[in-house]
Amino acid sequence: MDNSLKEQVLESIDIVDVIGERVSLTRKGREYVGLCPFHDDHRPSMSVSPQKQIFKCWSCGAGGDVIKFVQLSQRVEFREALGILARRIGIEMRGPSVDDRSAALREQIRRALTWARSHFQRNLHETANGKRAAEYAHKRGMTEETIIRFGLGYAADAWDDLLSHARLAGIPQDVPHQAGLITTNEKNKTYDRFRNRLIFPICDATGRCVAFGGRTLGDDPAKYLNSPETPLFSKSRILYGLDVARKPITASRQVVVVEGYTDAVLLSQAGVANVVATLGTTLTDAHVKLLIPLTDRIAMCFDSDEAGLRAADRAVETALRHRVEVVVAVMPDGQDPADYVTGQGADAFKSLLLSAIDALEFKWNRTVLAYSERGRQGRRDAIDAFLQFVARVTLTGGIDPLDQGLLVGRLGELLSLPAGTVYELLAKAKAAAAREPSSYTPDTSELSAYDVSTRGLPVGLVSTIEELFGLALLSPESFGELEEALAAGARHCEPWRRLCGIIEDLVEQHGSYSKTDVVGHCNDAELCELVSRASDRVSSWAAEAEACRVISERLMSELDVLRMEKLRGDLRQNSQDKEGQERVFDSLHDVARRQHGLLGAEQRWNTPR
Repeated sequence: MDNSLKEQVLESIDIVDVIGERVSLTRKGREYVGLCPFHDDHRPSMSVSPQKQIFKCWSCGAGGDVIKFVQLSQRVEFREALGILARRIGIEMRGPSVDDRSAALREQIRRALTWARSHFQRNLHETANGKRAAEYAHKRGMTEETIIRFGLGYAADAWDDLLSHARLAGIPQDVPHQAGLITTNEKNKTYDRFRNRLIFPICDATGRCVAFGGRTLGDDPAKYLNSPETPLFSKSRILYGLDVARKPITASRQVVVVEGYTDAVLLSQAGVANVVATLGTTLTDAHVKLLIPLTDRIAMCFDSDEAGLRAADRAVETALRHRVEVVVAVMPDGQDPADYVTGQGADAFKSLLLSAIDALEFKWNRTVLAYSERGRQGRRDAIDAFLQFVARVTLTGGIDPLDQGLLVGRLGELLSLPAGTVYELLAKAKAAAAREPSSYTPDTSELSAYDVSTRGLPVGLVSTIEELFGLALLSPESFGELEEALAAGARHCEPWRRLCGIIEDLVEQHGSYSKTDVVGHCNDAELCELVSRASDRVSSWAAEAEACRVISERLMSELDVLRMEKLRGDLRQNSQDKEGQERVFDSLHDVARRQHGLLGAEQRWNTPR
């Protein structure tokens, strides 16, 4: 290692400037303080010393010089972090090292992506099919200037267009594979991942291409397709368009978050320049941490269909955990932001943003709607979900005492209960959330939307029900044997409930179904990922009756463990209520008997919830 280069970097770069680009720092005496980006921080626990040129988090323990900060924040090795900072002062590092294989691979991938971006752009502007792709973009409302500004391209309608040109360019085949540009099927045949698609380059905050998104121009059921996770790309850590929108966001101190790159491109073209998009995942803690140094207000603007509203629901809680102002703009008449701004114009969209409702108001409206449309159990579930949300966000400081009091008052009016009773219910919800901190405080930056939905559930339960869904997809004729078990397990997770409902509806309407039928009804990332994981779990299985029976029995055991844990918690909470304790103990005793095989099979699924 060239120590003189390290010393030159440390002498030339101000750590406050580097950290200040990612974290909002406040002067406090001789030091600066800010929220630590390396854990779920809600009180400024990181200090930065301009005199010593070091940082230190007094909560999670992260600390070091500016090189260490770049290592941690960009997830790179020492040499790559040194190289990033060296380039900042105009020095290019040269010479290989035994320790920089990872950095060398990342650089090869980066070069391959840069080449692929140029290749896709040439396809768009210089080929006949590419011109038809450009015509599609124009029909969607994109101008030629916008196409060039966002670097749009075209993936040819061929299995090996990019692959063959990469060979001619001298790029080793394993590099495009590592970059997510090509893929291999079960017969070991290699082919282009993106085919007959309008291509959207996905860049990091500095403008370097790290992945691609593609909108199909044919009849591919996967309308949108993103690159897979690579050493350079994690969809939970990248916001599409941030490189273009960074300055407008900083200038306005507000960001508009949408779901898709077409939404972001057309809004930016219309003059809403402070817009970014998530990439098939819910808004994560890592996303919010990217935005916090730039903005004071996050405006969610998702589609108004049920999938979009659920995405907004999840995003609201994530953003509130970071104590940033959050509002939600609900699109009218089932439109998405792209269609709305194209049809109604920029002024109408900006008016919509001005009328955006506060995040807590949005959550309350969703709860009231669910409460009014459901039966008795559904109403209880709606209220429980709202109490749990308030408890989780209050514990992280995202809801202050005044807002909490207002929400308690509203809930009391809705349920015709005194405020004291509602506070007692909320206290129980907070106690439950405090006992299971993973249910409300984890860093979800590495989690997909499906992972988030199963967070806090026992790993055994998750794997077992995924296997059951896998069997149901592998062998539709076995669904009759699996239906009861699936229904019992599915109520513990929303994507499970929805997938089970899709299969049940297909059986009711058509008498049977195929995996293709099911996939065709999966209209969001959560369900698609569930189907994929379920299929992977049973890819080498034979869907025999014995397998169905064994997995169903295992699910029953997993549910019993879950219920026993809940009953033990109820025993602790009812310590002053002898009659209540006796009822809970009897229920616990029944579950224990069932767990040890003392109840008949016909009794096993007919248990109280």
